[in-house]
Amino acid sequence: MRAHREELQRVQIGLVGLAAVLLIVTLANLVVQKVRTEAIDATAAAEAIKPVQVSNSPAADNEPLADLGVTPTADTAAPSVPDLEPDPRLRERMDRDPNQPAN
Repeated sequence: MRAHREELQRVQIGLVGLAAVLLIVTLANLVVQKVRTEAIDATAAAEAIKPVQVSNSPAADNEPLADLGVTPTADTAAPSVPDLEPDPRLRERMDRDPNQPAN
């Protein structure tokens, strides 16, 4: 009889614990959902307030970066990265293992 009571008590404790975890997860989900909704609303409000720049030049219609407010730099040459340029003094290929014979 005593063992039956202990089993019943353990089952009750397990069910209460499961209900508590379910309640905590549900509350956390509601909080996260509310924060996301408020963030989306704040972003939409900021977009509505943002001033729109109108340009009459036809080149501005073809420039997606200009729509974002980013202007290209005056220097159109691509910058070179010295570390990625090959060494002019290099005589042998470096993409093969020197210990293996060439095919």
